[in-house]
Amino acid sequence: MNSNRSLEILVVGILYISVFVAVVGPTLESLTGLETLSVETTRGVERTWDLVSNPQGWLLCLGYVPVHFAYLFVRARLAGESVDSYWE
Repeated sequence: MNSNRSLEILVVGILYISVFVAVVGPTLESLTGLETLSVETTRGVERTWDLVSNPQGWLLCLGYVPVHFAYLFVRARLAGESVDSYWE
C-alpha cells in the first residue's frame, strides 16, 4: 500500500470521527440518552479513559470497523480490481 492509500484511510477515519461527533453522537443521545462525546475535554490519558468508559465511545470505536472495510471494498471496486490485489 503506497502513501496515497494510507492518506486516504487516514482521511476516512477523520471524516468518520467528525460525522460521528457532529451528527451520529447527538442523535444517539437524543434517542437513547447516552452521554454525548465532547470535543472540548481534557487531553491524554484522561481523554482516552473518558472515551473507553463511555458507551457512546465504544459505539464510535466499533462503528469504525465496518466503515473502514466498506471503504476498502468500495475503493478497490471503483478501481476495477479485487480487494486483495488492490491493497497489496
